[in-house]
Amino acid sequence: MNDTFESLIKRKTVEELKEYIGDFERYSPWALTAVVNELNVRGVLPDEESNSLYERIEKKKEIEEEQTLFSPTKSWKKYIVTDPNAPLLYSKYAVTSFSLFFSAIFGAILLALNTENKANRIKAIGVGVLFTASAILISYIIPYPSLYVLGINGFGGYLLSTEFWNKYIGRETKYRTKPIWIPLLISIIITALLIVAMIY
Repeated sequence: MNDTFESLIKRKTVEELKEYIGDFERYSPWALTAVVNELNVRGVLPDEESNSLYERIEKKKEIEEEQTLFSPTKSWKKYIVTDPNAPLLYSKYAVTSFSLFFSAIFGAILLALNTENKANRIKAIGVGVLFTASAILISYIIPYPSLYVLGINGFGGYLLSTEFWNKYIGRETKYRTKPIWIPLLISIIITALLIVAMIY
C-alpha cells in the first residue's frame, strides 16, 4: 500500500474515514481495506459490519480485476482520479513513454520521483541504468540496432510501470497525474545534447 495514503488516513477523524465507506465505488479496494483496517484499529466497527465490508471489498476487487483483464486499454486510466487527497504522481503511461522514446533511465527517474523511499528510488534508477546501458551496448554491437534498442527500452519501461510500480507505489493506488512538461523538456534537451556529442 502507499505509505502516503496510510499516513493520511491515520490523521483522519472517524467521521472522515466513514465518508470513504459511504462513497464506496469511488475508491480502490486497497484504499477501502486500509480505511476499514484503521477503523478496526480504533475499535469503532462491529465485527459483523467489518466482515461485511471486507466481503464487499473482495467482490469489488474481483470485478475490477476482470475488467482489467478483458479491457487492458482502460487499465492505464483506471486508477487516475481527481480526488485532492490522492497522491500526485507521474503516470504509468508517462513512465513507459519516457522509457520507450528516450531511454529506460528517463522512465526510471519519473518512477523514482513518485516514491519517497530512498532505497526504492535507487533501485528504480539502477534498473533504468541497466536497461539503458544494455541498449547502448547493443547499438555498438549489432548493425542497424534501432528495433533492438527500442525493444530493450520498451521492455524496461514495461517492467518499471508494472512490476516495480506495483511494488513501490501499489498496483491499485489511485492517484492524480503530475504534469510532464518540465521532465519532457529536460529529456529532449539531454537527448539532443547526447546526439550532438555522438556526432561530433
